[in-house]
Amino acid sequence: MAYEQILVDHTSSVATITLNRPDRLNAWTRQMEAEFTEALRAAASDDGIRAIVITGAGKGFCAGADMSLLSAAAGSGATDGASSPLQSDAGFAINSRDDFRKKHAWLLSIPKPVIAAINGPSVGLGFVIPLYCDFRIAAESARFSVIFSKRGLVAEYGLAWILPRIVGLPNAIDLIFTSRMVDAAEALRLGLVTRVLPDAAFLESVQAFARELGQGVSPRSLAVMKRQIYTAQLEGLAPSIDLALEEMRLSFASEDFKEGVAHFLEKRAPRFAGK
Repeated sequence: MAYEQILVDHTSSVATITLNRPDRLNAWTRQMEAEFTEALRAAASDDGIRAIVITGAGKGFCAGADMSLLSAAAGSGATDGASSPLQSDAGFAINSRDDFRKKHAWLLSIPKPVIAAINGPSVGLGFVIPLYCDFRIAAESARFSVIFSKRGLVAEYGLAWILPRIVGLPNAIDLIFTSRMVDAAEALRLGLVTRVLPDAAFLESVQAFARELGQGVSPRSLAVMKRQIYTAQLEGLAPSIDLALEEMRLSFASEDFKEGVAHFLEKRAPRFAGK
C-alpha cells in the first residue's frame, strides 16, 4: 500500500510510523486511519520487527480528528456507527477477545511493544490513541488535552475505561471534565506518560529505547505478558493465576526460555528467536 499521510521506517528491528500532515498538526483523517492500520498490521506480522514507535511529523503528535470530519458529523447529525465518519471499524485484532477488536483498542492486541513518541500537541483523538500504547514517552514540549467537553462531545473510544486505569479516577475526571491543557511535566506527575525526554534528538532517543527493549528481552515473553496484562484488566485474580500457570508451562518448552538460561550462564548478550 502506498502511503500519503503517514511515513514508515524499518530500522534495526524497530518500525517507526509517523503521522505525516505536519501543516495540520497531523490531524486525523479516514485516509490516515486506513494507512495507519495497514502499517501497524504489517509491523505486527513482521518477525523482524521487535518494537513499534508511533510519532508525528513536525511540531505536533496529533491534533485530533480533522475539522472536516467534525464538520461533516455536525452537519449530518450522525448518531450511529454506520453513518459517522469517525466510527468505522479499524478491522484488525490479534487477540480474539471482543474487547480488543474495538476501534483503537485493537492496539492492545498487537503482540509487540508499542511506544507513543509524543513530540508535540496530543489532543482529542490524538490524546486517546497513545493511551492504547504500552509506553507514552513525551518530549519536553509535548502538551495534552482531552478537548471533548469543549467540542460538545463525550469520552470517546473507551477513554472513560482506560484513562482512570492510567492516572487514577480523580485525575481522569479532572482531565475529562475540564479538557484543560497539561504540559509534559504535569503529565509525568499524573502518570499519563512514563518519561519525558529533551526535545533535541527526541525521536532518536525513543528509537534507541525501542531497540534496547526489542533486543534485550524475549519477544515471545513480551507477547504473552502483554496479553496477560490487558486481559487481567477485564478478569478476576483466579483466571489471571490460571492463565499464568498455563503460560508458564508453555514457556518451559520454548526456544526463548532455553536461550534465556543459556545467555545468562554463558555471560553473553541474548539471541532470542521469539519462539
